[in-house]
Amino acid sequence: MKRLRIIFSTTLGWNPGDEFILFGIRNLLSSFGLKFDEIIYNRHPMIRTKFDAITRLLALGVYLFADNPDMQLKRLLSGRYEFMDNSFKKTSQKIADYIIIAGTPEWAGPRNEELLSWAVENKVHGALVGVGLKNKLTKNARRFLSEFAELITTRDNAAYEQLKAFGAIKGVCPALFAAPETKKVERVENIAIVFQGKRLWANSVPLGVFDALLPVYAKLIHDFDAKIVCHHFADFKEAVAVFGNGAEVIYTTNSSELLHLYKDFDLVVGTRLHGVGAAASWGIPGILIRHDQRTSESSSFNEIVVSPTDDIIKIIEEYDWQKRSEQLAKHKADWLKRMRELLLRTSLSAFVENR
Repeated sequence: MKRLRIIFSTTLGWNPGDEFILFGIRNLLSSFGLKFDEIIYNRHPMIRTKFDAITRLLALGVYLFADNPDMQLKRLLSGRYEFMDNSFKKTSQKIADYIIIAGTPEWAGPRNEELLSWAVENKVHGALVGVGLKNKLTKNARRFLSEFAELITTRDNAAYEQLKAFGAIKGVCPALFAAPETKKVERVENIAIVFQGKRLWANSVPLGVFDALLPVYAKLIHDFDAKIVCHHFADFKEAVAVFGNGAEVIYTTNSSELLHLYKDFDLVVGTRLHGVGAAASWGIPGILIRHDQRTSESSSFNEIVVSPTDDIIKIIEEYDWQKRSEQLAKHKADWLKRMRELLLRTSLSAFVENR
């Protein structure tokens, strides 16, 4: 049986949440026996900006100064320049069989335009799986959705309302499937605070929310010996500055290692949607603190959504977390079965052996 070549739209080295989504999609596809080769389309904002001219200028600057400028200029004059990361670059060749855009609020828009235009030009089919929020629809995006998207599922109502005209159905974020197994939480002994600072571009919390949560986090550390978990180096620096030696601050650049670190906890509290999501994939309940549209509309992870002013300590002390963990394990199993069924209705099913 031929191995499928699939392009996955994601980011590398930017937001671990995107990589948790990729882990979930890999597990989902592998769960029904699909064998595939993976090609990454990297939406990292330093590689693909929202402005094509700026993207080209950045790529040119990086290209020219990555090596001896004289040598690079000679190479530039002889051919095309591009970012030198190990990911998809636009080509006239049909180098893949399928594309998957999963879990992201950037399922269309400028950063995905290069991929969508390539897919339309080469008549490559694909799927949008658990995507969120609204997007600007270009001509290529509309054509891909109308002619080549075999499955569209959304993770929130905003995306569903925009995409229902293209046949979308409501689903969950595939980060729910990131972990290979689930654990049963019987009592809450180890709590993780998913810390999100106020300085990181596009991934920070408003100052008012940040200030309101600091005393809550301090009480969690004091009363429950909670640990701080950071997804980004900018958050890590800020957490160390804020908490000093008063708390254990956990950070790793390795997203796979970060995902597995969550398995050590019984409850996760914080503002990062995919911190709660990573824990949920292990069957670990979460309290998500809303601060933007993504955190307000989420329901993929069967999480408890609260506001920054709610009595989070009281919720932790009074809730039946064992029951919540059992519900979460069932939630994951039910959606894994449902998503397998939906994907097996697409052309991917032709590449599954012994079906």
